[in-house]
Amino acid sequence: MLEVKSNHFDALFGKGTSLENPEKIKEKTLPNEASSELAINFETLYNEGASLVESKKFEQAITCYKKLLEISPNHMNTLFNLGIAFGKMEKNQEAIRCYDSLLEANPNHLNTLFNKGVGLSRLGKHKEAIECYDRILEISPNHMDSLPNKGVALTRIGRLEEAMVCFEKALKINPNHLNALSNMGVLFCFLDKFEKAITFFDKALRINPNNDTINKNKTLALKKLKNKKNHQ
Repeated sequence: MLEVKSNHFDALFGKGTSLENPEKIKEKTLPNEASSELAINFETLYNEGASLVESKKFEQAITCYKKLLEISPNHMNTLFNLGIAFGKMEKNQEAIRCYDSLLEANPNHLNTLFNKGVGLSRLGKHKEAIECYDRILEISPNHMDSLPNKGVALTRIGRLEEAMVCFEKALKINPNHLNALSNMGVLFCFLDKFEKAITFFDKALRINPNNDTINKNKTLALKKLKNKKNHQ
């Protein structure tokens, strides 16, 4: 197994599904006996929650979604969006509970599995995150967000050969995948191969020149490379 040499570089995670356009997840709507007035109020409150998240008012959005779940406890889109709002606030345990409720109804829903994987990684539960990404990749072998995120989780637990395979596969499918390029750079930093790392950071920065994480990693890699050359 390759050895991780440094832990001062930041990984770049893929993004979850956009709240503004949530995917349908075997939607459980309001009960049939619900009045039209209740249905209208529900829709209004649901849209208000989406607007609050868009405005980064996450606490208010969470309150809004909790009210919706009092009306319809199993409303899938609301649970999904509540999970996203919790995740935006780094309340990852709460987010994962939402995703677990969704996965009971649909164990193979890709976006829910993906967001759960992100939450688990943020909690340092990388092996459990890998299980989520593996489930996704069994269903969709070329899932472009899961491949680099699995690579990140593998890097965190020192399984660097396997991580490199994930990044290489992602880049074979899409040579301009930002997360795969950035995280391949991080991987080479962990291997003390700073010149190769900088090559990948440069490729990523051509796509997104203002990304703070990638710029920070490149600066640190340049510093490490200089120090390494000074000690040769």
